[in-house]
Amino acid sequence: MPAVIERDAVDVLVAAQWSRILGERPADPDADFFASGGTSLKAAQLAGAVRGASGVKISLQRIYELRTFRGIGSALREGTDTAHRRLVTLNTAGPGTPLLLVPSASGSVVGLHRLGGSLADRPVHGLQARGLNVQDGPPSSDLAEQVADFAEVLEASELPCRLHLTGYCVGGIVAYELARALHARGWEIGSLLLLNTSLYCPPLTVEQAMQEKLRQLVAEAGLPTEVADRGTGEVLRELGSGEDPADFDARVRVFGSVGAAVSGFVPQPVAFPVRLFSTEDRDDPADIAATSGPVVDWPDLGLPDFRQYAVPVDHFEMIEHVPTLEAVEAVMTELDGAAS
Repeated sequence: MPAVIERDAVDVLVAAQWSRILGERPADPDADFFASGGTSLKAAQLAGAVRGASGVKISLQRIYELRTFRGIGSALREGTDTAHRRLVTLNTAGPGTPLLLVPSASGSVVGLHRLGGSLADRPVHGLQARGLNVQDGPPSSDLAEQVADFAEVLEASELPCRLHLTGYCVGGIVAYELARALHARGWEIGSLLLLNTSLYCPPLTVEQAMQEKLRQLVAEAGLPTEVADRGTGEVLRELGSGEDPADFDARVRVFGSVGAAVSGFVPQPVAFPVRLFSTEDRDDPADIAATSGPVVDWPDLGLPDFRQYAVPVDHFEMIEHVPTLEAVEAVMTELDGAAS
């Protein structure tokens, strides 16, 4: 599976437009648009798509000058605040009901660009959690607060009041509660699409969830386990990424707030369509062992309009797996047709 190359919402936006026009994601940060199959016509389409999604005008000539994924993203950052927007646009085209991407534990749309890329035949927007931008204040403290915050962002937007919502991993829990809240406020929920969301959510405090994130980062970097016990500042120094310490600390705190918020979640019944795309490794054995008491899985909740689809790849591959993403789009198209 290709490595994730998006750092923030700007990279996700550019990757989504690149994917829509060339049919595949950029291979690496220095991928050249023209060497990847781009032509003058496709470059003009890319310039228009980036402008439509971000509101920033990047001319055809600038695409020729910038050429690379990294270069286009850097130019976009200079002209927009997209990286810190609470609601970002990944695609503006297509006849289908808009799709709203609800962030998972990262609090951002990083890693979800494929859902706004060439396979989407509808507008696609993504929420980003409060707290990623330190100027917005601390992250929401619990699930109800997170959901209320997201609902306020949406109600202040110009999005239509009929949406499909999707969430990957624990983001599906946030999406479920947000869909319930919006439905109660009079929004029409075309569907809720759960991408490998487990109901095994062991109890965690914010601090415990933050520590879990630090251990994950340390393990991925091949550093000694004990580095994670030294706090965010020491972990960042050992990683040597050059990231701003305040931004790094904010990311870890958002992860902690989301991890704590979904702990012990028990869904309430909903009337709108719920679709679960599930891999064989959806439930983590460690989470199962740490969850006290019995857990009722999604198919056992008695939801009136529920279907489950088996995904033949693993948890991390599914959001890059073209047949799965095509199936997600097909479900939304089918439900749009039934509602018309």
